[in-house]
Parts: sequence; C-alpha cells; structure tokens
Amino acid sequence: MRITGGEMRGRRIPPPQTGGIRPTPDAVRESLFNLLPPLYGRHFLDLYAGTGIVGMEALSRGAKTAVFIEKHPVASRRLKERLAAWGLEERTWVLNVDAAVGVAILGRRAESFDLVFADPPYERDMIGATIECCRRGNLVAAGGMLILQRSVREEIPAAVGGRKFSLRGERRHGDTVLTFFDHTLEESN
Repeated sequence: MRITGGEMRGRRIPPPQTGGIRPTPDAVRESLFNLLPPLYGRHFLDLYAGTGIVGMEALSRGAKTAVFIEKHPVASRRLKERLAAWGLEERTWVLNVDAAVGVAILGRRAESFDLVFADPPYERDMIGATIECCRRGNLVAAGGMLILQRSVREEIPAAVGGRKFSLRGERRHGDTVLTFFDHTLEESN
C-alpha cells in the first residue's frame, strides 16, 4: 500500500498483520480523492480507520487535521507509531475505541469534520447504524460530506436519507462502492 497523491506521495505502508483489517485499495483511494473537493485546511475523520491509510492520504493531500477511530489495539498502536515516524502527531488524534464510543467522545467535545470517511466491516449489517451514528453525533459539519465505503452486496437502508444527509452519488470499484452524502442544512420530513 502506498500514498497515491500529495506531499507524501509514494510513501509505503506495510500491509496489516492483524486479521480482520481490510485496507482501502490504492486505486479506490486515488479515485476517492480525485472526486473530492480540495482538502486544504479541512478537517477529516477516518472512522473504522484500520491502517489509517485513508486519513494519511487526506493529510498528504492538504487536510489540516485528521482524527482516526480504530478499536483494534494493535492496529491503533501501529497507526500511532506511523504517524509519529512521519511527523504527523501535531495534526492527528487516534482514538483506540469502538466507532460508536469514538463518535460519542467527539460529540461531547463538539467536534465536527468537513469530511467523514466511514469504512465499516463488510457484510455485517453495519451500514445503517454507521450512518445513524454519524447523524446522532453531529460529526459532519454544515456543508460537509460523509463518504461510506461498502461492499457491492450491501444496500443503503431505505430509511436513510432525509434528515441531515442527502445522497450525492455512488461510484463502484469492483466489489467496493463509495457512497457520498452531503450534509443538508434543513431537516426534511
């Protein structure tokens, strides 16, 4: 795995040695960041961070800060070590907790992000809960975006949409689908 763009382009990250972590492939990340608006000065949240490669890519491409939420202790420790080795400690925060707990912590601190990237484990019926968790936690700043990575075999629940998030679009990359939601300023019924 490597950073595909920005000031750290080409830096490599070793594959996870921890079972259950599925990093976002280079081609999917490159496509994702080519679809996003410029990241300069923006705040980024990498939810279900795993190796943290998506958040590190955001930092490489100009994000001001990145917060990583990863519950696996080994993956979280390795992520902290990599961020320190790359001199990114001042711009990052790693929470070694479950996604819902991390969202609650950020909510209590009134943290919000211009971009929230959520990559829950595939095919474990976590899509609706992840979107609802982001909605309840008020994580996405006004005018911001939630990006959800999911398996092509998973559907977005019909009840999702309306309040706070409106579907912008989707992009498919093999078995992976990136779904983009805009934060809407008005509540809809």
